Amino acid sequence: MLKNKMLLSFLFAIFALGLANRVAIAQARPEADPRFEKIAKEFYPKAKQEGALVVYTVWDVDHIRSLTDAFSKRFPGIKTSYWQSTRSEVTTRTLTENQGNQATVDVILTEAPLVLHAAGATEPYQTVQGNSLIVNDAIAPVVSLQIQALAYNTKKLKREDVPKSWEEITNPKYKGIVALDDPMRAGPLSSMLAAFKDEWKDDARWVNFIKGLKALNVPVHKSTTAMFRLLVAGEYSIVMPALFHDVVHEKEVGSPIDFARGAGPVISPQQAAIYVKAPHPTAAKLFAEWLISPEGQSAIDAVGRPSARKGFKSKTSIENGWGPNVKPIVVSNKAYIEDARKWLDTAVKPVWGN
Repeated sequence: MLKNKMLLSFLFAIFALGLANRVAIAQARPEADPRFEKIAKEFYPKAKQEGALVVYTVWDVDHIRSLTDAFSKRFPGIKTSYWQSTRSEVTTRTLTENQGNQATVDVILTEAPLVLHAAGATEPYQTVQGNSLIVNDAIAPVVSLQIQALAYNTKKLKREDVPKSWEEITNPKYKGIVALDDPMRAGPLSSMLAAFKDEWKDDARWVNFIKGLKALNVPVHKSTTAMFRLLVAGEYSIVMPALFHDVVHEKEVGSPIDFARGAGPVISPQQAAIYVKAPHPTAAKLFAEWLISPEGQSAIDAVGRPSARKGFKSKTSIENGWGPNVKPIVVSNKAYIEDARKWLDTAVKPVWGN
């Protein structure tokens, strides 16, 4: 009798422990989106038959490897592979293979794939989770955001002295303490200028802003990362712009870094475009939908990339930085996206160069 009671107690303890573990796991998982779960059930059997997924990307190797590994774990039987390079190289390779009628890639994970779409290299795909995205694009699902912020060194500049807006950076009092990304290199400041031109709809205001930046007579940099490291080291008081996730990371590790909240977020959508000749089209769509799902966004957040999803709890989210009611400025200037070099030479160089 005593042995039976001990056995029952032991079995109950094991059951309770297992239940507690399942509850803990369930609590750790992000809340599922029923729209994704429904379409995943529809896509997965066919995607598994296709058996593979090929991704071209501009994202860091460790990032894309982590994401494809997580995708394969969620959807066993789909072998993933990737090719990582610069945006121009990814674009050129995709266009060349499309012209050669080659079924080589499934998903192109890049920034603003409008050039590929205009050339007929990608097919439009509207995600079923579109109304959950901060920016929704029927050309290609937006899976992450590059968020630009106006960062400053808290040892060099007091919070009350930081610019209250992007335009205030042109105040002569900041002359000599600011570092700028080179506006002519098709980098973050270039895309920001394209976004401001659309947002302001005032050419005189826009031209005066560029002239104001030029009048600061401060260093311009070819690398946003290197420029930001100099801010952390105290070489500058302000850099324009910085990547928001870098700011968050440095604050977390105790660096004297913060950002000017009055200068609202400028965002560049990062998208998962579906190649028009994809050899594994269902796997491509499943991957794009998974990236947008709460589970996929958690995987993206885990590698340090900002979420594209409204209400997503993350230290690097727009809402965490600027609050739930902020209206981001989106880089969507068609002429800039289609040919950044040509747009810069035509629109910015005549002002910046004089």
